[in-house]
Amino acid sequence: MLKYTGRISICLITIAVTIIILIYRHVENGVALSYFEIAMFIILLLPVVWWLGKQYDKAKFLNEELQQSKAEFESLFRNNHIFVWSNDIIHKEIKVSKGIESIQGYTQRDFEKNHELWFEVCHPDDRDKVDHYFQTLLSGTPDRCEWRIVHKDGEIKWIESFGNPVFDSAGNVVKLNGVTYDNTERKQLEEKLHYMAYHDVLTGLPNRDRLKDYLHETLSQHKTNQQNLAVLFIDIDRFKFINNALGHMIGDAFLQQVSQRFVQCVRESDVVSRLGGDEFIVVLENSDQAQAKAIAERIINDFYTPFILDGHELFTSASIGISLYPNDGLDPETLIKHADTAMYLAKKSGKNTYQFFIQEDKNILDRKAIIERSLKRGLMNDEFYLHYQPKVWLKTGEIYGVEALIRWQHPELGIVSPIEFIPIAEETGVIVPLGKWVLKQACEQNKKWQQTFDIRIIVAVNVSVIQFQDQYFTDSVKEVLEESKLSPEYLGLEITESVMQNPKQSAATLQELKNLGIKILIDDFGTGYSSLSILGNLPIDLVKLDKSFVSEITSNSFTAALVKTMIEMGKTLDFDLIAEGIEHEKQADFLIENGCKYGQGYYYSPPLPASEAEELLKKEFL
Repeated sequence: MLKYTGRISICLITIAVTIIILIYRHVENGVALSYFEIAMFIILLLPVVWWLGKQYDKAKFLNEELQQSKAEFESLFRNNHIFVWSNDIIHKEIKVSKGIESIQGYTQRDFEKNHELWFEVCHPDDRDKVDHYFQTLLSGTPDRCEWRIVHKDGEIKWIESFGNPVFDSAGNVVKLNGVTYDNTERKQLEEKLHYMAYHDVLTGLPNRDRLKDYLHETLSQHKTNQQNLAVLFIDIDRFKFINNALGHMIGDAFLQQVSQRFVQCVRESDVVSRLGGDEFIVVLENSDQAQAKAIAERIINDFYTPFILDGHELFTSASIGISLYPNDGLDPETLIKHADTAMYLAKKSGKNTYQFFIQEDKNILDRKAIIERSLKRGLMNDEFYLHYQPKVWLKTGEIYGVEALIRWQHPELGIVSPIEFIPIAEETGVIVPLGKWVLKQACEQNKKWQQTFDIRIIVAVNVSVIQFQDQYFTDSVKEVLEESKLSPEYLGLEITESVMQNPKQSAATLQELKNLGIKILIDDFGTGYSSLSILGNLPIDLVKLDKSFVSEITSNSFTAALVKTMIEMGKTLDFDLIAEGIEHEKQADFLIENGCKYGQGYYYSPPLPASEAEELLKKEFL
């Protein structure tokens, strides 16, 4: 109805005026028109009047739409995050909308008076980019550009500009028009997402993905410049135990402090990255063996200063493996792998040290091949034999059992250490028959001591993870016990805690062994995967405390505190601890004072051949 307002109004006005005129004529001249004539006059006049009203309505409607569009257009460019600009090349005039004031801090008039201000607010590092953008527009090509500007208050902002050239009839560029947006928030979000994608959330260090990208770039530069490079693979000793014993919040805070120390120990040009967990990588650019050694020693020495967490001092150490470019690898994957291998060598060397990667030469490979070929033959030719190390009640020093330890007298290589041949036996699968042989020999020897001297002790046999996971393992144990006629109560099985990677399956096997009456021990606790809380749900009798803990209990206050906690938790969870690697009286005294019942080590006796162990047992029991 509103769009007919003009038409209706004009018609009514016209009718009213017509009637007034007719009345006036009638009064003044005495001329009277018939109703028919009046009606015909109005009918003939109405279309003309209606058409005039329609034109009025249309003009009014268009004007309102124009005003609304103008208002909308102006409101759009009053937006604080956008402004339009126009650069008249011929008249050298610059026009900008009001939005520029909030984005860049200067007024419209500032820019229109000072044409150079446009470039002056540009970040110095982006001026070449902006200059190229306008040169492209001046050449007649539309373009877009993103650059930083320095706000009047000093804040750095990002803007993105879309420009188009305007041509005259001759095809010459006479004007540049454009729209510019404030992209600061989007760029900040992009930078944040990029940072999160390439940095560790906990420590803020570059993560695995960023490390690999960085190494690819750096190795390419070092290859071009013929420079050396070192990769340090760092693992925090016993971190898994620290994390389980003290909780993940303390563990996270500890890792944050560790990462800060690593950064402080290296040069500004070096990169520290966290792979995950307690594993870190340090890349030393343009570094040789001597420089890598110096950095590694600096890191290890820095760990002698305790970490302060929740008001307590925490002592630990680091094991470091080092690989060198180009000798140990030409790509990131190989260098990291070889540094990792070297780190495990450092772990085996007693931890708290560093080790360079050693390429296995032909002699080492030949020795491995000989050992691999000889394992089965050695079983058939009786080249293996057992030593027995006594286990004692710490308070009295009385022997209550022995641990059976395998040895190998190779006909060509001489004495081969279990540290060397056991991993090869596990790789080849020979560990299963070899482990059964050890079990059989140990049970038969214990039964012999019982029958000959009436000596009643427990003989403990180490079980490999490969052996434990064999589907016939439990049947093999039953078979050996039946053949040797040894009662299960005099057999103990020492199973490494790495079987806890699959606690559900392991628990079932352990329960089956436990039901036979066999003593179950978890060996080398604190160096692997389990925690005391997990062990509390398993059918075990003893937890064997790794010798690396025992060696530090009189010299490292944090280790001493951990051992005390483990002994107390063992009591709470209804199993005892046996400490291995006891080498002097002070260690034994500490363990006794804190309630540890059992132990073994050179302080009491080294591993002995069967005959010497027999003599020691006869003195003890006869």
